[in-house]
Amino acid sequence: MRRQHRDEIGCVLRDLTMPRMNGWKTLAALRKLVPGIPVILSSGYSEAQVMAGNHPELPQAFLSKPYEWTALRDTITRFMRSPKASS
Repeated sequence: MRRQHRDEIGCVLRDLTMPRMNGWKTLAALRKLVPGIPVILSSGYSEAQVMAGNHPELPQAFLSKPYEWTALRDTITRFMRSPKASS
């Protein structure tokens, strides 16, 4: 995300396992740029495995892969409507 575009981004969908910068590092970097930006982490690992451990930042949601379009839509809709997402 470039700093000049940060106000244009409503949410971020990020796979946990990616080269160079994994999902946790990306989440922390995003929150430094835009505190409270809604982030969905996705992984083929279970939610329990992914969320285990101490993470300074947590995503608004987690989606296990493979996921259906409706699950993604419902997840985005749920947290974009919450009062905390608009702050």
